[in-house]
Amino acid sequence: MIDAPRRLRRAILLNDLSLVKRIVRNNPNYLRNPDFEDKSNTSLHLAAKHGFAHIAEFLIEAGHEDEIVSRNNDWETPLMLAAMAGKEDMGVMFAKRFPECISWQNRAGLDALMLSCKSGAGTLQLIPTLLLHAPSILSSYDQAGNTALHHASAAGELKALRMLLQYGANPLAQNAYSWTPVHYSATPAAEAYFSTLIIEFEKKKAEGKREMRERERQRNAGVRLVTNEEEAPGGGEVVERQRARDDAAIAGLPAPGMDWSPVEKRRAMTPTEGRNATWAFINEGARPRAGSGQ
Repeated sequence: MIDAPRRLRRAILLNDLSLVKRIVRNNPNYLRNPDFEDKSNTSLHLAAKHGFAHIAEFLIEAGHEDEIVSRNNDWETPLMLAAMAGKEDMGVMFAKRFPECISWQNRAGLDALMLSCKSGAGTLQLIPTLLLHAPSILSSYDQAGNTALHHASAAGELKALRMLLQYGANPLAQNAYSWTPVHYSATPAAEAYFSTLIIEFEKKKAEGKREMRERERQRNAGVRLVTNEEEAPGGGEVVERQRARDDAAIAGLPAPGMDWSPVEKRRAMTPTEGRNATWAFINEGARPRAGSGQ
């Protein structure tokens, strides 16, 4: 007769949820059931590796991870195995249920984000979920100093590259050998694409900084920007008044509502104003002669 631990592993591999339930119910002590011949992977490791979501949910509800999140001999969690195997839905489920283990690293220093970038299967949901619950892993590095961007570049996963840059990954980060992610590009075409992405995102970053400085300057100068009529008290009247002030500023005139008269005397012109200006020095009260000399 086959022993309970082996029968349980076979039932998981067959994705037979009813059989798994029956074995666990009759043998509750074998719930975790580490396989010492396979790096001590538990029942949940096995389900995660093959993407059997229903079995994984049953094991979790039965108390598989009540004491501590499972780790095998290589310090890998079920989340890491799901990321490596490209089981995105499974990885998202683990990340939401056990967010505290997202930043954990295996013996080589790789976390779930790095493993997901290497597999290239997490760009739809897994990578955004990991970064949402643990944004600090974006700058994490393994034992060789490689970040997730290094691993995505080396694997040639262009979608992962673009997503990491969108979330703010540093494209100039150096590993222990002073190499940046672009140096690990899988192909010349990937290197060209990566370089283009870097230029594009750096331009956007610079434009964003300029806009922030301009808004700060206008705020310090007391200028209020109204971009939506509904957000402004008074509706359209405030918008029209702001537009009138802007038009006046462009024309070099004082803003409407300030103390100023259209008949106000202007300062005398200086001899340097106007290239074709002809100057005549006339005694006070004398009548200037016409240009024709008549």
